[in-house]
Amino acid sequence: MAVSRRSFVATLGAGASGLIASPLITWRGHEALFAFQGTTERRADRLLASKPGMVRIDSNENPNGPGQHVFDTIMKHFVDANRYPTKSEDDLIQVLAKVHDLKPENFILGCGSGELLRAAVQAFTTPTRGLVSPEPTFESPANFARFINHPVVSPKVDSKLALDLNAMVDAARNAGLVYFCNPNNPTASVHGASDVASYVDQVMKASPEAVVLIDEAYHEYVADPSYATAIPIALSNPRVVVTRTFSKVFGMAGMRAGYAVGQPDTLKKMQSWLLGSNVNQLALAAATMTVADKAHIAEEVRKNREARAFTRKFFENAGYTVHAADANFFMVDVHRDAKEFKMECVKQKVAIGRQFPAVPTYARISIGTMPEMKKAVAVFHSVLTNQVSTSNGGKH
Repeated sequence: MAVSRRSFVATLGAGASGLIASPLITWRGHEALFAFQGTTERRADRLLASKPGMVRIDSNENPNGPGQHVFDTIMKHFVDANRYPTKSEDDLIQVLAKVHDLKPENFILGCGSGELLRAAVQAFTTPTRGLVSPEPTFESPANFARFINHPVVSPKVDSKLALDLNAMVDAARNAGLVYFCNPNNPTASVHGASDVASYVDQVMKASPEAVVLIDEAYHEYVADPSYATAIPIALSNPRVVVTRTFSKVFGMAGMRAGYAVGQPDTLKKMQSWLLGSNVNQLALAAATMTVADKAHIAEEVRKNREARAFTRKFFENAGYTVHAADANFFMVDVHRDAKEFKMECVKQKVAIGRQFPAVPTYARISIGTMPEMKKAVAVFHSVLTNQVSTSNGGKH
């Protein structure tokens, strides 16, 4: 039977990627974790976003996908789909080592970076040495720490939605793990290289046993000239780990592949909490093909930059504040309940990010293609104008 590109992607997204992501807990525990994380509600939200005709700018995905060359590679490797991955894992690590000019032992692979974040929580936190995770940030590490009854301290972001590094240093005292998302999701704020290095030094002094995990999921999108990867810090410091993912600029969110970089002994502590064969054969082939493709990465960054600038300009011209946009999304203060704003947009076939309780009037807007953002901007204008009109009792 011939397999079309569309049917293949649909099948992989619906089945295979879910199977490889099964956690190392019983189904009853899995069910409890879902309830704890609000996963049922989030799944309903994503099902809503996936309805036909919807502009899907809710989950920080790359709207263009990985590209035809990656799809062709996947099709060629279908003959390996009946085998457990072994050499293909080594192949990807060898390519990563070459791209980063490091040794293979400086890498471990994960089912997306999400599995690696969970492994770090398990490896480095305890019931007495918990997690520092700012608010808002990517919630998965904090949710999992709470699920296993390890304490979580969540310093609030500052008035411009940047991580409050001083507050995070204070919170890190006696911590086991500090989660530092840079650029931060959902605020799109970024900290420069000198600030990150200084912060790590301060944490080392404040909490001699803590590990700092720097999540660079959106690394490729950063335009701020002060920014640089923290991988050199991770190589020189056994208490620092950097994670990356193929879910964003590489367009492989549905395939689930990521990696961590650090010193071998540090990575071994995480490795023991990972599933065996945690990245499937086809994702490995795709990642190996795309990770060194500088031309494709640059083109995706260009497309994102142009559509992001167009969308940001609309909001700022309309009088709304966007503090930062160093990713494939940004947050905008819509001066009203962000959940209500989201649902009004959904009614007009545009799905944006969920509400974050710490910043209830800020909406997270992921960046789609330029045609998608033009449609989205028209809907944003309609919703914002209508809500202003309604709040004024129908007067213009």
